[in-house]
This record gives sequence, structure tokens and C-alpha cells, in this order.
Amino acid sequence: MKRFNRSIDMKIIEKLRDEPLFTECLLPDILDGEVFPTIAYGDVYFYYKGQYPYVYMNGKFVATLSRPFQAPMATQQDYLDAYWEIMALNSLFAMPVQEGVSELYKFSFASYLCEWYFVLDTAIELLDDDLDRLMNLLLMDAHTGKLLFVAVQHYADMKLPPEKEVKNIADELERYRDQIATHRDAILDWYGEYTQTMAALTGIEIPAPTGVCDDCGLLIYGFDEDQKNGKLRKIMDSLTKMGWPVYAVEDIGDVTPETLFKALAGEKG
Repeated sequence: MKRFNRSIDMKIIEKLRDEPLFTECLLPDILDGEVFPTIAYGDVYFYYKGQYPYVYMNGKFVATLSRPFQAPMATQQDYLDAYWEIMALNSLFAMPVQEGVSELYKFSFASYLCEWYFVLDTAIELLDDDLDRLMNLLLMDAHTGKLLFVAVQHYADMKLPPEKEVKNIADELERYRDQIATHRDAILDWYGEYTQTMAALTGIEIPAPTGVCDDCGLLIYGFDEDQKNGKLRKIMDSLTKMGWPVYAVEDIGDVTPETLFKALAGEKG
């Protein structure tokens, strides 16, 4: 599970903390819930509107989309001057589900202070073969230290007949469940390290996880009342009968980590 590993050399984090682009631009937006930092392949990715405009790679910043028709940026000042321009350009390429998940950045571990439920990670690849079809994020219940992986599906992406959608979604959730079961101990180790790393990066203390929910819950959003009572109802009923935890909401902006965690982990309010 190399792609799922959130480990990073702490020397990189120490260097990153002193970078002007981080201290002057990215960190304030992280604390405001506009930007979500995460780790992949030993680098730090900064997500905005579901895309990652900036990556801290090999000890330096890389802008994933430079300004069109201009020379590549060479200095720190270039990056500082172009900060919001690059952010806005990247957001134009976000898919609906990516932009929807970004609505939950405001509930991140760094911005949603003094709350027991929060978003710990985003843009997680649970499979090793590039077959992730659903957008994934990770919630934490600090009461118990439990982690819950959540697969996110925008209704607009459900274009197949209900029975085919059910099969595709159920197959992917089952593969996620298998990965969670197989790598449970490693997940706890990696996210124990991840919480320490993010605390060092942002200055926000995060409790270490102590457990992982067995299933990957499913969040579906972006539909209207007629769609809910039609095709979506058939899909939800079928998935629920198969034992998959499903939570549907028209507007993802109405979701909170607490309601989502309790609904998908089977907790009572």
C-alpha cells in the first residue's frame, strides 16, 4: 500500500514551515478552512476546491498549473505574487465531486477547533491499481479515536441504470473494506504518524487514532427531490439491503462531520 502511506521525512516539514509561501499564504488559508494539506508519496499536497495548485516536492514548491503564456516561475516572490491566480486557475478544472468535497475543508483538523468530529484527510487512494472511482475522505471521532473512511459520490456522475450503479458502487466499497481489513494495523500506524506530522506543520494538536471502522461509508449528494424519489431511491434501497451504510443529502453544505460519522458508523445521537 505504498500509495496509501502518509509518511514523510520530518526534515521536509521543518523546511516547509519556514517557506514564505507557506507562512504568508497557505497556512492562514489552512487555518481558515480554505486549503487542506495532505501527504502522498513523501510530498505535501495543498488542496483547494478539490485540486492541488501547490505541491511541496523535494524541498521546494511546485505549482501544478503555471500562468498561461508566461515564463515559468523561478523565485519565491513569483509564487507569492501569483498565489491566488494559480489557485483560481486550478479550481476551474475541478470535477463536481471534487469541488463538493472541498466544502468539507472547513471541518478540517486545522480549522474546526474544539470539535470532537473532524475531517482528518482527503483525496485518499484506497486502491493500488488506479481504479478508485469514488472520491474519498477520512473522518475522525476524537471521543473514541476511531477513523471512518467515506466514499463520496455526486449524483450527476451516476449515469448508468440503477442496477449497474449499485453493482459498481458495491464492488468498489467491498474492495475498500478488504483493504481496510488487510491494512488495519498499518493504517493506525500511518495515521498516528500523520497526526504528529500535521500537528508539527500547522501547530494544531491532533489526537492519535486508536481504531478504524470496518466499512467505508458512502455519501451521495447533489440531487433534487424528484431524483431522490426516483433512481436514487432504488440505488440507496439496494445498497442498504446489501448492508452498506449510505447517507444522502441534497446539498453537501448541509453535512457536518458529526452527523456524517454517526450516520455511517451506526452511532446513535
